[in-house]
Amino acid sequence: MDQPPHPDHGWSRGVTVVENAVVVPPRSFGEHPICGVWGPDGDVPEAAHWRDEKRVPRPLAEPPEPAARLSGTHLFGGFLFGHFGHFVVESLARLWLTSEPAQGWLFLPRRVHIKGVQRLHRPFFNLLAPEMPVSLLREPVAVERLVIPGQGFGLGAIARGTPEFRAMLRLRTARIRSNGPRRIYVSRSALGGQGGVLNETAIERNLAREGYAIMHPQTMTLREQLIWYKSATHVLGLDGSAFHLLGLVARPEQTIGIILRRSTGDYANIAAQIEGMQSRPPAVIHALRANWMPPDRANPNFLSTGELDHAALAERLEAGGFIAKAQAWRAPEEAEVEEAIRAVEAAGGQPLVRRVV
Repeated sequence: MDQPPHPDHGWSRGVTVVENAVVVPPRSFGEHPICGVWGPDGDVPEAAHWRDEKRVPRPLAEPPEPAARLSGTHLFGGFLFGHFGHFVVESLARLWLTSEPAQGWLFLPRRVHIKGVQRLHRPFFNLLAPEMPVSLLREPVAVERLVIPGQGFGLGAIARGTPEFRAMLRLRTARIRSNGPRRIYVSRSALGGQGGVLNETAIERNLAREGYAIMHPQTMTLREQLIWYKSATHVLGLDGSAFHLLGLVARPEQTIGIILRRSTGDYANIAAQIEGMQSRPPAVIHALRANWMPPDRANPNFLSTGELDHAALAERLEAGGFIAKAQAWRAPEEAEVEEAIRAVEAAGGQPLVRRVV
């Protein structure tokens, strides 16, 4: 089995049971560590993690001597990531199996600094795997009976999620209240100056006049964020990890718009995830005029800063049903733009160059 997970068919939707398995965490951490699950027939390919149609871990060539043994049935969760966005998209991918009686979930660390289940992880596991212990393995462990759900979510074609993964999300979030604001703008303006757009506060001012509540996810608990996302009829924001959380509770009747903040294709996985939940793609709003980045960079990345054409942005927001009248939109003054450029340069500690889109 050397095929990447697919949202509609194949091993991503199945369950593999391995008797007398050995779960093997990485000994060294790189882009393609050697780790996974060893069974009676050797390396178990269904336990491998895939990203963008490429297998991440290299297969096991032989079983190491286990440092401990676990009796009973346990569930294999795959990699545990420390980065928020990758954790949401990649570490939750196998939690869709809700009907198997087991003693807990077993995860492997993706990076050397991940020593255990962290404060970031706990609220998600409490919500999506309630009353189920979650363990991080640092040494090889023999397991009497290991149940391996397929990778039902992730980056690449699988970003839409399997039907089973989406059904689990709806089941686990059904009791989240819907008493938050009806129109929300997901802001990055308080994240430190880099990785956003110039004059994002101008967007906030305009949308506040349209009745939008300005949301700063980093100041909210997981449940508070999900209440806002679940309650909203309209959600707007710059492309970023926050939209992966929206994708956990997105509904078909919601109007969702992703404003591009950089000239990259990184938004594609977010859009695919939301499309999987809504059965239609979100609006992707391209109003970039330029990217601001260090002189030694030819292409934008996650720390680049976008410069928006506010007239084009307003027209596209009106066309998408997000605002009433584009003519009422107030673009930032030239002095405000200059001040914003200086602030971003100060945040990054270096001058930036403007590369026209």
